[in-house]
Amino acid sequence: MLKRAMLVVLGALAITILVSTGAVAGWSPQDIYDDFAANGALTRDYTDAELQAYLNDATLAQYGDKEIQDRLDDAVMDLIDREVFPFTGFQLMIAGIVVVVLIGGGVALRLLSKPRKPSQST
Repeated sequence: MLKRAMLVVLGALAITILVSTGAVAGWSPQDIYDDFAANGALTRDYTDAELQAYLNDATLAQYGDKEIQDRLDDAVMDLIDREVFPFTGFQLMIAGIVVVVLIGGGVALRLLSKPRKPSQST
């Protein structure tokens, strides 16, 4: 029993270490800022999540050099893949058309169907 509990604890610990290693391996927003400040270019490969984290970092926005930040913001925006398009209302228009067609079809079927004769069972 003790052996099994020890194996479960060690297994959970190993999984925790493996999962947390990925979070530690990434670059912080400060690292991205320092990389750009050193030579005016991003010299490492950063993921979109890391670049997005830089853009959302309040500490750098407050305390970083404004001139460096402006140039770095432009460079980061050029690197981030745009996967989500802005909302244009097209989705609402399509949903509205579907609603009108479904309701109109239901009303048309109701009006065009023959009325049922009442059952004569008494």
